[in-house]
Amino acid sequence: MFGLDTGFVSKQTAGLIRGILQKRYSIGESSIPLFSSPSPLYPGLELISDKGQNPIESRLLVGSIRMGYGHHRMALSVYSHSLKKNIPTYLHDLLAITSPESKAIADIDSGYSFFSRMSAEIGGPVEWIWGQLMSQGNLTSLELSCQLATLYKGLMNGIPKDSPVITTYPLNGQIAVASGFNKTIHLICDNYPQYYLLVPGALNLVQSPSSYTKFIEMGVPKDNLAVAGHWVSEDIVSNAVTDSENRVRRIDSKKIRRFLIPIGGAGAQKGYILDLLRLTKSYLTNRKAVYWINTGDHVKVLKAIEEYLIFQKIPYLSIDSWEDLLTFITRHPLRSDDNENNPPVVLFHFPTHTEAFSATDRLIRIADVLVTKPSELAFFPIPKLFIRRVGDHEAASVIRSLELGEGTVECREVMHAKELVQIFTESDDLLLRMNESIIKNTIEGIYNGSKTAVEMATAK
Repeated sequence: MFGLDTGFVSKQTAGLIRGILQKRYSIGESSIPLFSSPSPLYPGLELISDKGQNPIESRLLVGSIRMGYGHHRMALSVYSHSLKKNIPTYLHDLLAITSPESKAIADIDSGYSFFSRMSAEIGGPVEWIWGQLMSQGNLTSLELSCQLATLYKGLMNGIPKDSPVITTYPLNGQIAVASGFNKTIHLICDNYPQYYLLVPGALNLVQSPSSYTKFIEMGVPKDNLAVAGHWVSEDIVSNAVTDSENRVRRIDSKKIRRFLIPIGGAGAQKGYILDLLRLTKSYLTNRKAVYWINTGDHVKVLKAIEEYLIFQKIPYLSIDSWEDLLTFITRHPLRSDDNENNPPVVLFHFPTHTEAFSATDRLIRIADVLVTKPSELAFFPIPKLFIRRVGDHEAASVIRSLELGEGTVECREVMHAKELVQIFTESDDLLLRMNESIIKNTIEGIYNGSKTAVEMATAK
């Protein structure tokens, strides 16, 4: 495995875990026929499942998993580039296939989401413990994951092995390698190098030189590793310079600051955002700022924020369909003024997972500042205000953004975030410098990682 010493998991231990999974979930006892069906949101993209109507052919395969929003957002960044090049593309979500294998994986995901929420809401020792767990991806976990990947090969049953594969979650890549695919390229998700993020036997792409250097120091061979750039969707990166220039014009014209606040896939930021609304109410009511809050598909988060806004008598607008989202975007380009009659808060909510995370990518292009935990969004070309992380591994993504000059420090406390909202709304210097940095970074190709991955996967 990369030539590394991976003798941490004994054959007896691995066999025991395999036996437990096989017995509990009946894994591997039946074949899983796979089909595809067209994506309702992205023309040209086919979604693989066990319930489609089209047979599986040889074409670019993007592997991901519904585990929060991050890995699917990375997948979107990939297939947005392939579809732009008219390359037929499949999306292969491990949890979109009804099978014992996907049930076993989903049970692990539900635990991850639960503890992410507890970490964010309770803080203190719970946050510390979860942070430690999320930054301990050692060789043991990598070897165990690769052992388990051999159990899940049925999830790629019948897909032609000459299909180039790009994965955004390590288990996808490990299954592809175990299944014998000819070319597998894996995108590593953040800036904190851990062994369990790797896919032995694949080309592993990272987003920064510092991540590359650390992996090399950890013993990963250069043949299995390369720096590609940030994972950013085609529409955002191709318009990054123009959008940044328009943001500068908004600053010069003293337009109201637009803060886009997406809730993560685990729904872990509810308490933080409610406190931020309380502390910054005056900026909203005085028309210095507007908040666009994407609650995704989290009904409980939506209801909690609505109740607070009603109690505080803060006017708001609700957008709850994809069609209304597109209309809103058309009516609010960066070059436009914010009508005095527009409410200071707009809440977005969607019935499907894909609409939920895709909406943030669409709204980024018309926002001035992205307020986000340091997740996969930390690598996007828009000025960023970082709120409290969920796992300790996310701290390294803040460092990367600071290196590039397009994000703030991490605001562990809500009062700190309130102070930065004040700086963003009452002065121009910080926001101007961030936009200038983004223009420079775009010209240097920093945000071209997903484009590079597609080119590498489809090159003959």
